Amino acid sequence: MLCRKTEIIAKEGWGYIGFLTFIFLISLFLDIPFLSFLLFCATVFVTFIFRNPERIPYELDELSIFAPIDGKVTYIGKVNEKKYFKKEMLLISIKSSLCDVTMLRNPLDLDIDKVNVIHGLNIDVKNEKAKLLNERVEIVANSYKGNVLLRVILGKCGRKIYRFCENFKKLRKGDRYLFLNEGLIELYLPLECRIKVAEGEKVKALESVLGYFLSE
Repeated sequence: MLCRKTEIIAKEGWGYIGFLTFIFLISLFLDIPFLSFLLFCATVFVTFIFRNPERIPYELDELSIFAPIDGKVTYIGKVNEKKYFKKEMLLISIKSSLCDVTMLRNPLDLDIDKVNVIHGLNIDVKNEKAKLLNERVEIVANSYKGNVLLRVILGKCGRKIYRFCENFKKLRKGDRYLFLNEGLIELYLPLECRIKVAEGEKVKALESVLGYFLSE
């Protein structure tokens, strides 16, 4: 099963946009200028949040690892991944906000081993407890260069993590398969990677290259 979402506005937002547009039209009919202005701004903002622009990869090198989401790189370093692979891996964390495009795009070709969905809270991801308590999706996979774990953690402004594919075995680079309004994305990679970005840097999904696998 392929995971492709090509709507300019993610359909998960259509209901909110339609409701706000309907109320906006009623306020125009009732001639309530201030309320009409507020509803118009709210409709535009919600449309902005659920935008899903087409992205062209910065490069087509099969060794490249793209950013999976728009946001700011908050951490890069070696950590012990204790839950699935139980070994030292390279972690890149990216914090996304409501103003970022939060449609997740696959950073590299992956063969999926397991997808775990953990329901929970939506406290601020700056709180370390968020990684244990918040709603999250964990994708355990293999690339042709080794094990990969992608953990998506819902933030305080998020309502839920939308999944477009319930069962899938492969993800191609660039596939769109998750949407969240705001949160934290943790990408665990093999140690044999050369990182191109730095902490504090802003990245864009499928346009920013996080790093490269080393060639043979």
